[in-house]
Amino acid sequence: MRRHAHHLLMTLTALVLTGCAQAPQDVRLSATETLALQNRALNLLLTAAQRDFGVATSNAIEALVQVAPRDGRPAFRAALRSDVPIVRYAGLVALGEVNDCAKLADIKSYVRDPNPHVRLGAAFAAVRCGSDGYARLLTGTLMNSDDEGLRADAAGLLGRLQEPRARKWLRAALHNPTNEKSNRVSVQLYWALARLGDLDSVQSLIRFSQGDAATRTDALMLLADLAHPDARDALRYRLHGSEQIEEYLEMRLIAARGLGALGSREGYDFARAMLTYTPPAPKDKPPPEVNRVFPIRSLAVHALAHIGDPRALAPLRDIAESETDPRLQVAAAYAICEITMNQATGP
Repeated sequence: MRRHAHHLLMTLTALVLTGCAQAPQDVRLSATETLALQNRALNLLLTAAQRDFGVATSNAIEALVQVAPRDGRPAFRAALRSDVPIVRYAGLVALGEVNDCAKLADIKSYVRDPNPHVRLGAAFAAVRCGSDGYARLLTGTLMNSDDEGLRADAAGLLGRLQEPRARKWLRAALHNPTNEKSNRVSVQLYWALARLGDLDSVQSLIRFSQGDAATRTDALMLLADLAHPDARDALRYRLHGSEQIEEYLEMRLIAARGLGALGSREGYDFARAMLTYTPPAPKDKPPPEVNRVFPIRSLAVHALAHIGDPRALAPLRDIAESETDPRLQVAAAYAICEITMNQATGP
């Protein structure tokens, strides 16, 4: 796997570097430089999406749904043939998101996949393509599975169906005794209901964002995704309320992303600084067991993508050029496309 990842890294770096002139960080690129960078970033995502490298490939597929759904369709279809379950799952969900139903029979065949998450992705895509009966796999998993992760996944996919009938299913699941004991599933259920226009569910997510560390992080991520104006104060509190506390960096970056989606650039300087995050040297205690470098840098990249400030393009390009982690290269390419495409179509 390491050998394949190294090959992907070399391929992606070559794509970004070709024809790429150096520019100072935080300096606005010219219109010509911006367009060239956008094209290289898109090519990087298309290349990564057609490889078989697990998380980096699935992330590239998810990114293409957002920035280039038509160009990404061949990669979405090809992902179904992957040996890696997370790639098959990403391909199925992507096909559902873009309503690519040309291979519906193939999509339906994956409800018998050996991996249960892939089966859920197939059911989601089938329902999005008009095969309503497959919703039973999602609702049955949500109500009956012993696996908390599968129930949370099913709740999230039901929320993404854009199906008004899902409200009834989601509200019933909220009162399921097993789900009531799981904050992880509950926040997904409230997010799904909020996507369907339930304002009370937005307030429930805001309350969960004040819970224990894991629940707080999950709720903030979902609030950032919703980009609902009612969450603005909660997001601002998380961005600014813990500025001197090292342990809260991830939550602050999630808040910066959510505020960016609401049109605020107040998290730009913080997110920009976190692109090069390095853990502080430990003082009289052993280093932490969890490596925070990738999560924090990745969250910073995504925050900048949603903030949309063109000043971020040069440092994001530097990550795509020189980063040793393909996941960060993919994230940077996505952010570049988000910023440049919104810049081109914005007011």
